[in-house]
Amino acid sequence: MEVNVFNLERDHSDIKEELIDKFREVLERGEYILGSESKAFEDAFSAYIGTKYAVGVGSGTDALKIGGLACNLKAGDKFVTTPNTYISTAMSLSIHGIVPVFCDIELDTYNMDPEMLAHLLKKERGIKLCIPVHLYGHPCKMDEIVDICIRHGVMVMEDACQAHGALYKERKVGGLSDLAAFSFYPTKNLGCYGDGGMITTNSEDIYKKALMLRIYGQSSKHVHDIEGFNSRLDEIQAALLSIKLKKLDSWNKKRRHIVWLYRRELEDTPVILPYEAPWAYHVYHLYVIRVKERDELMGFLKEKGISTLIHYPTPIHLQEVYKRLGYKKGAFLNAEKVSAEIISLPIYPSMKEDEVLYVARSIREFYGMKA
Repeated sequence: MEVNVFNLERDHSDIKEELIDKFREVLERGEYILGSESKAFEDAFSAYIGTKYAVGVGSGTDALKIGGLACNLKAGDKFVTTPNTYISTAMSLSIHGIVPVFCDIELDTYNMDPEMLAHLLKKERGIKLCIPVHLYGHPCKMDEIVDICIRHGVMVMEDACQAHGALYKERKVGGLSDLAAFSFYPTKNLGCYGDGGMITTNSEDIYKKALMLRIYGQSSKHVHDIEGFNSRLDEIQAALLSIKLKKLDSWNKKRRHIVWLYRRELEDTPVILPYEAPWAYHVYHLYVIRVKERDELMGFLKEKGISTLIHYPTPIHLQEVYKRLGYKKGAFLNAEKVSAEIISLPIYPSMKEDEVLYVARSIREFYGMKA
């Protein structure tokens, strides 16, 4: 049996004809940039998250970049995030001269540790923005993080690029702070057919500045008040995402059923399984386990026809591009420990039970345990 980490073709098979019909409708309308489909999806997505505003942009990276700049960050300012995330969380702003500072993580959720954040903000000057990452689909401890940041005059932007539909104390992530960034990369829980992203916020000021930044700093046609970018969620992507948004909650429930199967089959093994806090609704964009024998297990599963990945093998502070920041190995012990042990197993809404069982039982076989 072959089991891939993702299977987008199968995931979308039941809405394929609806997607094709919508694509044809947009094609025939002849409106492709910042039209009715984009506005309709922005409205639907902001209503889903529970915010007043949403701004569609070209990618999740652009959502982080435009979101940070909409908070009036400038070169020389600092922002804090975690080192165990995709590099765009840091690079989206560092490329504009805004300096990343890192905070270590909790070993259970893999998210920003509020206690370490509080200690960092007491000693580090110049931090204007905090970017907690809802990694793999598990929400951060947002009440604690926001309270700490308020005390230090620091704004908060959620990196919700992996957490579409996740809940923190029964509230959707993406509406728990000053603003949030989402990605619609194809493999996300809500993904488009190319690149796309969204900024959500309740701040009218942030909303208006983000609108300007995404289209050349334009306040009205041919009137440019600030320098900006060309970063817009196009009509076709928005139209297709509107269809998929209606399926998001049911797809997340299917992911959670798969997780239940994995847990049932693997809870007595040496594998460290994903944690879900009592106050959280984890949407499992990725199903990430931890093992000491990572390379050996990945090789064994590959021989069995099972694809796996590592998200992410090198913490950001140890990447070549950020050597200039002066961090050394050992600076963030939890993030470094996790990065050496994590494996992403296959998970997607259309994954079949026999595929889940095959993966789980192959892991049991690796450890010499009965199925």
